[in-house]
Amino acid sequence: MVTWERMRDLLVQIGKKDVETIDRDLGFKLCRREGVEAIVLGSFIKAENIFATDVKVFDVETKRLLKSTSSRGEGVDSILETQIDELSKEISEGIGIAKQRIGPAKMQIADVTTTSMEAYNLFLKGIENLEKHYYDESRQFLEKAIELDPDFAMVYLYLYSAYNRLGNTTAGNEAIEKAKALSHQATEKGRFYIESDYAFRVERNSENAIRILEQMVKKYPKEKRAHVALGYIYYWGKGLTNESIEELNKVVELDPNYGGAFNDMAYIYMDMEDYEKALESCERYASVSPGDANPFDTWGDIYLRMGRLDESIEKYKKALEVKPDFVYTSWVIGYIYALKEDYSEAMRWIDQFIALTPSLGLRYEGLWWKGFYQYWLGSLEQSLKLFRWLDDQATKAGEELRKSLVDRMIGWIYYERGELELSRKYFKSWFDIAVENYPAFKPRLSAFYKFYLGLVDLKAGRIDSAKSRLSEIESILPELNPEEKEVQTFRYNLLRGEVLLAEKSLKEAAEISKKILPLRMPYMNNRELLQFYNSPFPRDVLARAYKQKGELDKAVAEYERLITIDPDSRDRYLINPKYHYRLAKLYEEKGWKGKAIEHYEKFLDLWKDADPGIAEVEDAKKRVAGLRGE
Repeated sequence: MVTWERMRDLLVQIGKKDVETIDRDLGFKLCRREGVEAIVLGSFIKAENIFATDVKVFDVETKRLLKSTSSRGEGVDSILETQIDELSKEISEGIGIAKQRIGPAKMQIADVTTTSMEAYNLFLKGIENLEKHYYDESRQFLEKAIELDPDFAMVYLYLYSAYNRLGNTTAGNEAIEKAKALSHQATEKGRFYIESDYAFRVERNSENAIRILEQMVKKYPKEKRAHVALGYIYYWGKGLTNESIEELNKVVELDPNYGGAFNDMAYIYMDMEDYEKALESCERYASVSPGDANPFDTWGDIYLRMGRLDESIEKYKKALEVKPDFVYTSWVIGYIYALKEDYSEAMRWIDQFIALTPSLGLRYEGLWWKGFYQYWLGSLEQSLKLFRWLDDQATKAGEELRKSLVDRMIGWIYYERGELELSRKYFKSWFDIAVENYPAFKPRLSAFYKFYLGLVDLKAGRIDSAKSRLSEIESILPELNPEEKEVQTFRYNLLRGEVLLAEKSLKEAAEISKKILPLRMPYMNNRELLQFYNSPFPRDVLARAYKQKGELDKAVAEYERLITIDPDSRDRYLINPKYHYRLAKLYEEKGWKGKAIEHYEKFLDLWKDADPGIAEVEDAKKRVAGLRGE
């Protein structure tokens, strides 16, 4: 059997992409190309509300007539409700399938797809828009399909993806549970997709998901989306790079014009830091997907990882030219302007994202980042007010995961203000909710939590307690997979450096801090991981160790590194404005008056809207006045 999807792929391969109807001659040509032995040619007529379908079955090589049959029914939906099943039995006999194999197949086509031709058409449009990353358009088509047929299982699976991309995790979780509940009504292929996605997304069981998909591609070797799904889980579930690329190459062999395969390859090569191959894959993606916004977005992601910030912004803006409300892009542009320390532009793009995003969930994410930038620029009271409002909204909506991320940020605000018991309270709220929703991730969540508590302990002067947090993190590390272990080892060493600094073990603090290498930047469509990526917000342990050792030149060099975006480094962390203040003090201590003034003023400009009475702001003002007075 050759699916409608495979026939469309073949049309593209022979340069007939825009053909709407496959005629007799083209049908034989496609079948010979694919190695198909028999072809069914058909037509239908409509008399008032009666639809009559006639089919003829031919041998592809000889064009000899093998079978002729017909069916009729009332209304267009009778095609799905009765006619396909009646015709299928006759066709099966015509091509030599024994009756004993045909007889037991009691499930009707309508039972495993839908009774509505319109719902099926909407379903196909939903998939098409989802693959273009037009998530809201996909959602609209799929929701309309559900209105016409609430038991159409596969629609719920794709709705899960659309909802989650739009930041509506509650609706997404409900959709995938519904798909699972209705999976007995899906085709065999549909059940493979539902069960593998459920294993990977809900049960967090990559091994089981891979087993299901390997079974599927063995049975349906030309099902390209199965190879895409398997390649995805090989890489993002198990870190199997070669196996993933092999599956994606199989997709390209089946359909050289399938953009999604090139897009996935671009991200894998980007993670490998093979930027030449990443850009080559992206160019191929763009060439087979003319008029789509996402290839430009992928280009922007690659240039951002490469540290080519202006070229990255240019590509993201091209994506917006193609589709002004393209999800995430305005937010990403805002992040890059923040990387460049142009926060007025960053805020302008965040506001644009909030205004244009089609989803309430994404709007709240935009507001989260707006509140974060307020915190980052010293407006703690304004930031806290916004996050308290977001916390209240998330509680009312029952969006626990959104509330957990808000609570975590509130914990950081209280940490900055020195209100440490409230900081502990909100960090615990984040942890409890996260573990309840993601019990399989408890080890790595626990490592994050112990790290936060360790920083709070140090700020409270409880060095022994912070050291016990280190021991707790150390005991968790063996439970983590290699990628998670790298992330948590990074934070373990940061906390260890801070503890050594607090103990005045300056040489040891400097040595451990030299081993702390930047983590790989997450994908820009994962705002949650970017929040984790950028915390803790101060990472200047080594610079402070040098300063306390009296090695001012080394301290200066380290702060200068921290305020520079180096294309040759993995470091794409936002630059903490306080680094300018601390660097200015070092310049002043060394007698470099001009540079000291420059960075005091840079800090004061960035924190011009900071809360009144912040010690660093008041001190910077006095020092600038003193230096200018001299």
